[in-house]
Amino acid sequence: GTGTETETPGAEPEPEAACAGRRLFTPATLTQARSEESSGPDQVLVVSTRFGLGFMLHGPASPMLGPGSFGHPGRGGSLAFADPETGTGFAYVTRAMQRSVTSDPRAEALVRALRACG
Repeated sequence: GTGTETETPGAEPEPEAACAGRRLFTPATLTQARSEESSGPDQVLVVSTRFGLGFMLHGPASPMLGPGSFGHPGRGGSLAFADPETGTGFAYVTRAMQRSVTSDPRAEALVRALRACG
């Protein structure tokens, strides 16, 4: 649902209702999200990272679909991103947590398979 609705636990999500055919981001917001604001060694993740405003960008610590992708990995192996060039949204969530705070081999394999479909 949308931010003004309450979801019932276990209910099927309705993506069409959440977006209702509207863009979630303005073109200006997409540009800011995908424009590199910082890059280099990350003091917390202890790997080299790239960030736009609020989102991680495609790179070794967060392999996404391509250079225009933006999103974020999550603790334990989760990964979500969007790729405006291809119109693709990707999300991987696991309950079998990995020790890494960066990319998970399972998510990486799914992203490779997604790239192969393109």
